[in-house]
Amino acid sequence: MSLGQTIDALPQTSGLRLRLHGWGTGAMLMAAWLLLIAATGIYRADFISHQTLLAVAFTMSIVGVLSIGQGLVAISGGFIDLSQPAGLIGASLVAVRLSEAGLPLWIVIAGAIAAGMAWGAFNAAIIVFAKLNPVIVTLATNFIGLAVLFLVFQLAEVPLGSPIYAFGRANLLGLPAIWWPMVALVLVVGFLLPRTRYGRRAIAVGGNRMAARARGISLKATRFAIFIAAGGFVGFAAVLFAATSGPFNPGSGSAMQLNIIAGVILAGISLAGGRGNFWMLLLSVGFLSTIPTALVFFGLSSDTQSIFQGLILIIAVAIDGLRARRGTP
Repeated sequence: MSLGQTIDALPQTSGLRLRLHGWGTGAMLMAAWLLLIAATGIYRADFISHQTLLAVAFTMSIVGVLSIGQGLVAISGGFIDLSQPAGLIGASLVAVRLSEAGLPLWIVIAGAIAAGMAWGAFNAAIIVFAKLNPVIVTLATNFIGLAVLFLVFQLAEVPLGSPIYAFGRANLLGLPAIWWPMVALVLVVGFLLPRTRYGRRAIAVGGNRMAARARGISLKATRFAIFIAAGGFVGFAAVLFAATSGPFNPGSGSAMQLNIIAGVILAGISLAGGRGNFWMLLLSVGFLSTIPTALVFFGLSSDTQSIFQGLILIIAVAIDGLRARRGTP
């Protein structure tokens, strides 16, 4: 179900019913994705292969989980969280250190998620108590976080043979094992958000803050809950990142930021808050994760790939602005 209702449009009954929206967006994304695959396959027949599928699935896994966190911030009216790269690397470092200590995989995952949630709470505290713009705050904390991380380490990697290392290289039903948790999280969040009290409050705050406040919803508590939850997804994404990336440094997470933001917008999750369909992330992230691989097969350099990513982000923002003016999800 979609999240396209604002609090002022909610029914006065106790049962909140949100209409299904966004399937036109889904059809458009699917058509664009299939066209990209067909065009690349015609140009290079070897593009249609299991190796390409694995490459796309690996990229989807990490970007998809990060997009869930970014989508939560967006739909609650926080616009975007620009501190994800620092949170991702910080939680990845925690995962590495716990793995080096020989701890079980579940403790490594729990530690990374806790680190991500602490990062989210740090951002929320500054935003809520100082009453500052979330975009400016998260941009600043990202710079601060990355600077601190550069002082702490230069290169890190999970130990060979550790459970997290094995998890990152395992396959399940012909796809990377890390792909399946991403799919499950997208489906679960997309299902629960419009059906739970906290999810409906996040939608309400993003749709109309004044109306939400008038109905007794605490904006501060909602903002804290959203940023902490979003940080938890960053922490879990850090586990996937550390498990698959090999050696990484504090700057290794920044390259994904454009795809994450574009994926959220293309999925129909409004940056203005209150609208969106999280299930569409599977299509938008899949499409965007295929583009880098396709461009490689077309023989384009990494610099050209960055140009394409920037253009796609501009197009996505333009689409979001058009949706906002039309008042449609």
